[in-house]
Amino acid sequence: MISYSLHISSKKHALTTTKKVAGVSKHNLRQYQSEQYCKDNIFVLLGGDNILDDVKKCYHQEFDACLAKYNEGKRPDRRIDDYLKYVSENGKNDVAVEMIIQLGDAEFWKDKPLHMKQQMVPIFEHQLDQLRELVPDFKMVSAVVHLDEKSPHAHIVGVPVGTGYKRGMERQAAKTKVFTQESLKYLQEQMHINAETDMQEHPEIFQGESLKEIEKGRNSDWSKEYYIRQKAEQLEDMTARLTSVSESVEAKEEMLESLNEQTEECVQKLVETEAQKEFMRYAFLSEPKTALGKLVSGAWKKFKHWWDENHRSKVETRVRESILSQLKELKEESWERAGERVKTRRRDDIDR
Repeated sequence: MISYSLHISSKKHALTTTKKVAGVSKHNLRQYQSEQYCKDNIFVLLGGDNILDDVKKCYHQEFDACLAKYNEGKRPDRRIDDYLKYVSENGKNDVAVEMIIQLGDAEFWKDKPLHMKQQMVPIFEHQLDQLRELVPDFKMVSAVVHLDEKSPHAHIVGVPVGTGYKRGMERQAAKTKVFTQESLKYLQEQMHINAETDMQEHPEIFQGESLKEIEKGRNSDWSKEYYIRQKAEQLEDMTARLTSVSESVEAKEEMLESLNEQTEECVQKLVETEAQKEFMRYAFLSEPKTALGKLVSGAWKKFKHWWDENHRSKVETRVRESILSQLKELKEESWERAGERVKTRRRDDIDR
């Protein structure tokens, strides 16, 4: 069985500033002074040769009209002159979102020839089409397929656009509105189904293989496989720079120190993850036999009893209110769009 993964950037990998978008552009488009990267195995499916420029164009297309309306009648010190700069500097919203899609892990691809990996390009193109339908508010500006690493994968960068705001601009960069925990779960489920269909349509690659079920808790940016892959990509970035004659000795020393810190961070994070998994394994044992199992399982049952009595109703109320509020917003937006369609039809009838 092979795996399918879809993750969006978060925490340290979040594209919170234009500087981070520029860094992603350098990595995704392989803009290095190094012979280690083979550009023949980099396929640009969407966007140009500078992802930050692509993001800028998207911001103008999506927000300029709303920005002009927002600035009307406001004092100069309350106006927003450059919305992209404003988002990058205020730290409340991510400038953009990067999504990474992979079908098949390094173990599956390790013995596959290059021409078979190249056949993944149209599959990733189909995945892009599916994303456009499933997440229309994720305005994709760049999509790049990498075949020069251990397994083919696609880097997709886009701007999440939220609408219907009562405060501030009517349209805003809104990662948390476009990618909620519920919507991301639904997206992963649907894309998983699409990936299974792609496998069936390409027996020349996947004959005899089946797709693993989605694992619980894999919405997080901190899954082991994803975390290791991110660190591997950072290592490649540093290696390319370390071998470049253009880098100073001081810069190389700083990079090596940073690499050591990141390695230790990776080790500690994975150790903590294993500890959490082991604890949860003990907690959910139906009939623990060891003293430790009985202790952890008993503690979980006591906590669950306390939680149900003291917090469950409050959390249920909060979650329910949140969901109903989102549904209300969606309903209002739907009615507004329907109203606009009626007005358009009436204008068309008058014109006729």
